[in-house]
Amino acid sequence: MMKVPRNPEEGSLLVEVLLYMAICSLIIGMVLLLNNGEQREYYQFDREGRILFAHIKRMQMATLYGNLQHVSGGNRIVLDRTRYGYINESSAMVYRELPESMHIEFTGTYPSIRFTAHKGVGKVFTVTLVDELIRYKRTFIFARQSGRIRWEESKY
Repeated sequence: MMKVPRNPEEGSLLVEVLLYMAICSLIIGMVLLLNNGEQREYYQFDREGRILFAHIKRMQMATLYGNLQHVSGGNRIVLDRTRYGYINESSAMVYRELPESMHIEFTGTYPSIRFTAHKGVGKVFTVTLVDELIRYKRTFIFARQSGRIRWEESKY
């Protein structure tokens, strides 16, 4: 029986295709992991924004409907760069710390928003929650005397 000599390049196409598929799947996996991390950070940013909105809205509605806090300085939100304070249900000031990647910007002169009794049109305020990691901003625009709050979100 005579042996047929083999070509050394036989089967190399299959190996090349498998190698390309492995490289492409690694690249796709890394891109998906990076995107997943950004989605998690955006979810956290969205959650913190909605919680801040809820605290501002609660103070605003309590003031509009006459539930004024005369103890501890009235209905107010105290703003700091990395945290904010609000009056809870038992009339105590509670502070909420923001995650490290986020901070607050405020347009007013004093970093406290005092909600007072309804007296016509008042000054318009903006509070901006900024996430430096994913570079998103959510700006809440409201007046102390109206029940409306709107927000604008942008990527910077």
